[in-house]
Amino acid sequence: MKVSTRSEYAAKAVLFLALQGAVNDAAHPAQIPSIAHYCNIPVKYLEQILVVLRNHQILGSRRGVAGGYYLLRSPEDITVGELVTLMDGNTGIGSGLGSSSVDPLSKVLHSLWQEVDVAIVSTLERTTFADLRDQVAKLQAETNPSDLMFYI
Repeated sequence: MKVSTRSEYAAKAVLFLALQGAVNDAAHPAQIPSIAHYCNIPVKYLEQILVVLRNHQILGSRRGVAGGYYLLRSPEDITVGELVTLMDGNTGIGSGLGSSSVDPLSKVLHSLWQEVDVAIVSTLERTTFADLRDQVAKLQAETNPSDLMFYI
């Protein structure tokens, strides 16, 4: 399975907001330029993605000078699978293959692709943005500042 750029960027934006603790926090929303810069997403593309996420009640927004975006639901309640399905629809590797073939090779391979699809969907559906947020926090805690030093 290849994850689309659209899904990748949407996941980055939601994860960024989860890291900010911006759940139902219309008083302190994250602004688009901040999200775009931190996540390395083009602003115009990010704006399109955020509108989709807002329209599907994953994000809320606040207008104005101090406006921006925030999560409407807890990161524990948003799965990666939900986000990928929202952004791309059915993306399984076997989704485009017909099962009407009588060829034994095609039947065996189609069965394999279906099994792989089930495993992928299962992993995406059980992985929440809280899980990913916790993994990022763990990586940041394990990073030794001396590992980031450059010597000339």
